Amino acid sequence: MGEPIGEPMAHWALTALRHAMQAPPPITRALLIACTVLLFASQIPALSTLMYQWLALHPALSGFWPWQVLSFGFVHVNVLNWLFNMMMLYYFGSELEGIWGERRYMQFVAASALMAAAVYLLLTLLPPLLGWSLPAAPLFDSTSVAFGILVAVAILFPHRPIRLFFVLEVTQRLAAWIFLGISVFLMLGDFANGSGAWARDLAQFGGALGGYLMLLYWRWRPPSFRRKKPPSHIRRVH
Repeated sequence: MGEPIGEPMAHWALTALRHAMQAPPPITRALLIACTVLLFASQIPALSTLMYQWLALHPALSGFWPWQVLSFGFVHVNVLNWLFNMMMLYYFGSELEGIWGERRYMQFVAASALMAAAVYLLLTLLPPLLGWSLPAAPLFDSTSVAFGILVAVAILFPHRPIRLFFVLEVTQRLAAWIFLGISVFLMLGDFANGSGAWARDLAQFGGALGGYLMLLYWRWRPPSFRRKKPPSHIRRVH
């Protein structure tokens, strides 16, 4: 007699609930708190203006400050974007931090954010140099980091099944392609309506590239570990 249809779904729901009740590791928890605090702060008009001016990443020749290459990732003004990014950080970022440890996880997050910032600054620098009049909206939110995390879990666990939008069961790799495809579709829409979000959309794919390149770097140049001496109270067995 076959297994009742409701049992696999009930098991998945119970597993997801148990995972959701776990506290995230330190770095992920700090990122979640910082992004959430700035989201609430952005709802206050005066603070929102200051955050947009000083923390969001601006074009290289207009309003740029060095700290913006990292601070932009904490600024959220849209609740739906914040929710997606925080879910990526909580579920997959927590997993990666548990696998890599705090130091490596921080390196990975920084690589994704810095690559996105580099792509954005390069894209906003080219039109003035070429004599084009092409406006570019500032870069903000942690979507670039979320894309880096999405690529990482797709590479590390390509065949692991997950529930896409909590309904459709697909592999981790296919889910990554679906999310990136949706982002390409939205980016083409921004190009078509002539909004200045084109540079921001492309820069977010820079986050995916930064995460991928960091994984390649670790693959070809693994970390070195110094052999530690065993504690004196432990007797060596030959």
